Amino acid sequence: MKRKTSVYDSSKDKTLKQLVKGESPLWIRIVMSILRIWFFIYDCLNYLPYQLFNSPTEKLRKSERVKAKWVDERDGPIRNIDGHASESFPGKDTIDKVWRHCVELYDESPCLGTRQLIEVIEDQQPGGRIFEKWHLGEYTWQSYREVENQVGRLASGFKDLADEEKSAKVVIFADTRADWLISALACFRANVTIVTVYATLGEEAIAHAINETEATTIVTTSELLSKIVTLGKKCPTLKSLVYFQQVNAKAAAPDLAPFREQFKHVLSLNGLLTRNKEILKESTAVKSDIALIMYTSGTTGQPKGVILSHENVVASLCGQGHGVGIIGNTDTYIGYLPLAHILELDAELTCMTRGAKVGYSSPLTLHDRASKIQKGTHGDCHALRPTLMAAVPAIMDRIFKAVSEEVAASPRFMQELFKLNYERKRARYLEGYCSPFLDRIVFKKIRRLLGGKLKGVLSGGAPLNAETQRFMNICMCCPVVQGYGLTETCGAACVADINDMSTGTVGPPVRCSDIALREWPEGGYSPFNDPPQGEILISGENVSLGYWKQPEKTAEDFIMYKGKRYFATGDIGQKRDDGSLLVIDRKKDLVKLQHGEYVSLAKVECALLNCPIVDNICVYGSGLEDSVVALVVPNQKHLEKIAEEEGVDSKDLKTMCEHPKVVAAFKKQLDAHSTKSKLSRVEIPSAIHLCPEVWAPDTGLLTEALKLKRKPIQNAYQSTLDNLYKSLKKN
Repeated sequence: MKRKTSVYDSSKDKTLKQLVKGESPLWIRIVMSILRIWFFIYDCLNYLPYQLFNSPTEKLRKSERVKAKWVDERDGPIRNIDGHASESFPGKDTIDKVWRHCVELYDESPCLGTRQLIEVIEDQQPGGRIFEKWHLGEYTWQSYREVENQVGRLASGFKDLADEEKSAKVVIFADTRADWLISALACFRANVTIVTVYATLGEEAIAHAINETEATTIVTTSELLSKIVTLGKKCPTLKSLVYFQQVNAKAAAPDLAPFREQFKHVLSLNGLLTRNKEILKESTAVKSDIALIMYTSGTTGQPKGVILSHENVVASLCGQGHGVGIIGNTDTYIGYLPLAHILELDAELTCMTRGAKVGYSSPLTLHDRASKIQKGTHGDCHALRPTLMAAVPAIMDRIFKAVSEEVAASPRFMQELFKLNYERKRARYLEGYCSPFLDRIVFKKIRRLLGGKLKGVLSGGAPLNAETQRFMNICMCCPVVQGYGLTETCGAACVADINDMSTGTVGPPVRCSDIALREWPEGGYSPFNDPPQGEILISGENVSLGYWKQPEKTAEDFIMYKGKRYFATGDIGQKRDDGSLLVIDRKKDLVKLQHGEYVSLAKVECALLNCPIVDNICVYGSGLEDSVVALVVPNQKHLEKIAEEEGVDSKDLKTMCEHPKVVAAFKKQLDAHSTKSKLSRVEIPSAIHLCPEVWAPDTGLLTEALKLKRKPIQNAYQSTLDNLYKSLKKN
């Protein structure tokens, strides 16, 4: 492939324009010019060492190398250049076999880490509400061998409970912690199917999953017992309750009396460990057995139970382990996303196949500024110093905005200095050079937000804005790559190459997957376009068996195409020359307006989420209208500034959101950002509504991965959306 020369034009960098606006004083411009001359001299002095020891030409070659190719024809599958594979360790075809092989390989090496809770401080707010603040200590570790000992004993306990019931299933309703994963490994050993549900769900949603799967045992935490007080009465198949001990040992013990009335067995995890003296050393599972029924986050309706076999999970670990490539036995992964989400479960298991250690955290304690961290103490990233982490785009966008706002609030000289260093590192990065001096001096403070040792970040769950990806890449001083996949494909079906210096791509298919692009004439997408485009179809050993008790939906989404079984994703992909894919659209997110124009709602939202005044946004369109409108959750700090500029005295969020002058000024800034983001006339929302309510998973408007639930949002705001269109007609 012919190498393209990288030409960086800082005048086109929207991130820099956002951080530094207007012309600087003369003295600042002179200082910046002197620094640019110094950088030029520095480059001249280091040219030869770079060429000899850290060749930029070689980096660009690795970035642009071909990563996947068509197997046969354009409407056939695309396959990883390294060929097809479905097992990390040949012959280890169940999760338990893979795990036991890892124990033999890594034995006494640290495996799972939990941070000690030293003190809980109750922080009373002016309104009387009390928030807990935690003072946390160091991480304590269990080795692979120690975890294995617990797995064998717990497996005997789960097998005991399972033998009392036919077709026993265990539902895990708990926050991410070591006990969650150990319990899951024990169930895999006992050949007991796990049903996963998110810890933020209400009792009705949990009851739906239990009744649909006829689960017989529920595993939860002491802290969540209050959410399932009447669950036993609603779910007649449930016979046993197993609960994890409280994180805060000084808190009052939970009242177990109501549960003993509903369940045949009520056991702590320690109680289950000692229930059977036998240690179960091997599993009877075969690769076709069901390992998990994993309930999706339900962006388009009622959550579906995705059936995942042992073969699916083993293939996924093989594909992702090869796709990420940089994981080794000296690495530390920080686990804080929900283990009920396939992204986190796969990430942790993949790290363990390479001998890495997993330290547990939560979004509330992740970094020093997290909401549950006591002021003056440190968050989990500081204590753990992870080298690897997974993230969803919403978390990356928050970090991007936090850094942007901090820079924008600094003195003008510091803004210009940051701009100079940022544009220099970006230009050098795109040319294949590293910037060790800037990493140590300028970006060190930002990098410390996530511990300062990261060597790779994988973003998944939703599309990541290209600007956010590049910003994180540069400021965190490590590759930030995207993966693509679904629960139905047991996690990632694509992972971007760690050496790929471009943004926006989700990478080539992982080794266990083949991907086809199916023509969608209505949207104008075809594999015979230039570049090739079409609906993404995924096949391979990682593709699910289907949906639990939903044969019609299974037949609709799992299809035969060109003689092979594929999962039809509904996403529109585009193939690059190097074999990597871009996800450019989604069939369900495309709206055809009154005059025939198509608008991709997700594309518009991805562009506008990067606007500093926006915390969240849902764009809505109707086929009966000629434009789109938007529901916006504003950033309160920026909204207060807009209100002040418009002469509105109130700091009350609801009052500001409803004030016509504030809404008009807010929309003006949003329109300006839309234009900078090169949105077309029909893509720019014609009217907006500012929502004073925060959208969160527990409100039912976002998934656990912080993605929009379009239908619930539409139902909740239908009258508001109707009024927005009515107001446009009046004007």
